[in-house]
Amino acid sequence: MSTAEAPERLLLQFRLVSGVAVVEVTGEVDVATCGALRKALLRVVSDENYRGLVVNLAGVTFIDSTGIGVLVGVWRRVRATDGSLALAAPSHQVQGILNATGLTKVLSIYSVEADAVQACVRPEAQPT
Repeated sequence: MSTAEAPERLLLQFRLVSGVAVVEVTGEVDVATCGALRKALLRVVSDENYRGLVVNLAGVTFIDSTGIGVLVGVWRRVRATDGSLALAAPSHQVQGILNATGLTKVLSIYSVEADAVQACVRPEAQPT
């Protein structure tokens, strides 16, 4: 499913993997598109079936400070609910910004989506 709420420059696709919500973000995350991203991510966080959230950034071609602010705000909201959040596969450009802002020290970031999903699966949900 993709969102019709986001401007043309941003596409959000949602899926559930091992009980973890994965939001694949494609396009530009900036002042014009961050409202749609914030709304979508917070909707996932408030979902009662939510076990964790992975934001796949592989398709993000641009992110500015407002986009970074959205990620930090969602991370704070997730922490308040004892949930888990991981970022997956950030593009080279996005990884550079995460490094420059110091967020790589705070946020869980994985180069592969499957690793991010695994990190968000709660121990009781993992097969024995």
